[in-house]
Amino acid sequence: MKIPLPPGFDLAWTLGFLAARTVPSLERVGDGGYRRSLRLGDRQVTLALRPLPDRQGGPGALEVRTAPALPAAEVRRLVHRMFDLEADLGAFHALAAADPVLSRIVPRRPSIRLPQLLDPFEGIVRAVIGQQVSVAGAATLLDRLVRLLGEPAPELDGEAFLAFPTPLALASATPEAIGATGQTRAKVATLRGVAAAVLDGRIDWDRLRRGTAEASHETLVALPGIGPWTASYVRLRTLGDRDAFPAADLGVIKALRRLTPQGEGITPSEITALGERWRPWRGYATLHLWNSLAAPTD
Repeated sequence: MKIPLPPGFDLAWTLGFLAARTVPSLERVGDGGYRRSLRLGDRQVTLALRPLPDRQGGPGALEVRTAPALPAAEVRRLVHRMFDLEADLGAFHALAAADPVLSRIVPRRPSIRLPQLLDPFEGIVRAVIGQQVSVAGAATLLDRLVRLLGEPAPELDGEAFLAFPTPLALASATPEAIGATGQTRAKVATLRGVAAAVLDGRIDWDRLRRGTAEASHETLVALPGIGPWTASYVRLRTLGDRDAFPAADLGVIKALRRLTPQGEGITPSEITALGERWRPWRGYATLHLWNSLAAPTD
């Protein structure tokens, strides 16, 4: 099926963001498109997206195929959420234009949208594994875990991925097996604890999405091994919270050292105060701060 894209949708940035975080056993960016396995509750699905150009040569729509076939309404809902297609970027641009930091960086890639992980369990596992390691390192560690515990996903065009492990599979694995994928002892304990919390209902993803940001944050940080950074990342990329702000993120800190008069001396409290100016779009501000690291300051 064909899903129209908002005018100016930044496909190049989106594919670059996904490519930097690609877990080969789960997904692939290539030939101008993206495909991956998805675990939707008890179902395993493989999804393929290919851009369809508009009259100006830009990406006017996405051609989306799935194996097995899903109802059109469900596919539309999934893709809209995956790329946050319903966000009103005009409201964010108005806020950014009046801000001395964001006004310098948002115009570089004004059509960035929040890429979201559709399987919330995958999202929290990615966040835990990503603690204090590079983006590339986290992808490698996650790939090993998926190869250990994942199951085959449906083939599409003869290409097969693994489905992300279930909470039960992770909770049932021995600490030694998980540790053999390169995880630290602390992360092994956190991963198994998170899986157990999903299984026993302490983590209810629907309830977290419906609740306030504060309540969701408190639920997440109450879990052993889940600190403010991890909780914010889960809210941003899994719950689709456009106002989630990982203030202690190293990329955020590095960007603000380059973009503010305080420079290297910027303090955590000053970063938090800056973020208050960007409500309710702190998550989008985070994306632009990360993106600014790839470009010289003006």
